[in-house]
Amino acid sequence: MKHSLLHNLRSFFRLLGQHRFYTVVCVVGTAVTIAFVMVVVMVYDFRTADVAPETRRSRVIYNYGTQCMRPDGSNMWGYRALGPTAFAAFFDNLPGVDELTWHGGLSKAVCALPASSDRQSVMLRPVAANWFDFFRYDFVAGRPFTQAEYDAGCAAFEQADDEWRLVRNREDGVVRRFIVISERLARQLYGGAAEAVGKQLLLDFQEARVVGVVADVSSIFQTAYADVWEPFTLMNEDNLDPNLATAGLIGFRYAVLHLSPGTSPAAVRAEVDRRLAQLNSQGLEYILKDPKLYTHTEYTFFRDGNISAGLVYALLLVVLLVVPAVGISGLVHAQMQSRLSEIAIRKAYGASNANIIGHLFIESLGTTLIGGVLGYALSCVLVVAGSTWLFGTGGVELQGIVLGSDLLLRPSLFLAVLAACLVFNALSTLLPAWMAVHRSISYTLTGGE
Repeated sequence: MKHSLLHNLRSFFRLLGQHRFYTVVCVVGTAVTIAFVMVVVMVYDFRTADVAPETRRSRVIYNYGTQCMRPDGSNMWGYRALGPTAFAAFFDNLPGVDELTWHGGLSKAVCALPASSDRQSVMLRPVAANWFDFFRYDFVAGRPFTQAEYDAGCAAFEQADDEWRLVRNREDGVVRRFIVISERLARQLYGGAAEAVGKQLLLDFQEARVVGVVADVSSIFQTAYADVWEPFTLMNEDNLDPNLATAGLIGFRYAVLHLSPGTSPAAVRAEVDRRLAQLNSQGLEYILKDPKLYTHTEYTFFRDGNISAGLVYALLLVVLLVVPAVGISGLVHAQMQSRLSEIAIRKAYGASNANIIGHLFIESLGTTLIGGVLGYALSCVLVVAGSTWLFGTGGVELQGIVLGSDLLLRPSLFLAVLAACLVFNALSTLLPAWMAVHRSISYTLTGGE
């Protein structure tokens, strides 16, 4: 039996060698198709999966601003973050939401050690007191800021007495800014994470104290990423709001809402719209319009509300599968026309139609399987070698992210794509073969002429 199997394998590869161009095109086409489909699915899954620190992506809704204007449509502001009045009206005790946090926009800040002229730019994100409970950061040293440290930020600014600024840093020698920094920044400033805890630095020329250090977060995490996290209270909305006439409608708060089990994003959107209408009916000088509420998938890929994420994703996969299949099917059809004489000779020597079709199907199966194995290997190479570009955004480094076997080893996905390729390749082979074997021997011997 072993000898027979080896003999059949030798015969199979010898047969493939007789049609090298056809074999190479089918194998390469199948490999590229499988690789592309698998990479697309891997990237999609990675960008939408519950990955630390954003471990709640699948059940989270993000609010990224709303429009503000006068009731007559004049003096319109673009999409801006919410102020405390609108934030409370929209999200306080919101049904279907079991936890809520918020953050300010990511901004650049100047960072330096005291008495040092060596300054560097860092990305700063003001966050709510429960931020490090909501997201799952890996603290390599220290801890999050406490509620008392969070509240201390309210007094970090004081009203300015000049015309060109609203507030200024309070300069009384008391440290009121307590921050968490990334491990990379801790190494740059202090040589290590443990050495950074309890130390002071200048953040935008104001003293701040480091209370914790977290493992580096890649910027592909659009919400969780920063170099420095500080209490949101430092934004001091009452003083910093550039348009005080909006009465707290416009501010600096971007909400992140975790949905309760069984709650749909549509239900939450409907309730927020109801509250929006109620707020606008109070006769304020300004009104709000079109609050942006995205699921993680919508925010990452499909921010246009008129686009169905599922539909776009399905169409993409269909295109990736069908377009190569159509090309290969054309080649297979042309190849079958050139093999009509071979089929006629087999029939003349007594081969049955089923035997001939089965023989051709085995060829198609073999090339598909070889292409499938190569495509799977190619997808793994592309994911590992091009991870920065595939999973990031234009060369973003993947700090702290390990592309583990759960991402690469996708047997169900591989088998599904392989089965689709097998169906396409088999149909491309069997239909012309069935037509050929049902022709007369004289017709097939002349190549259909």
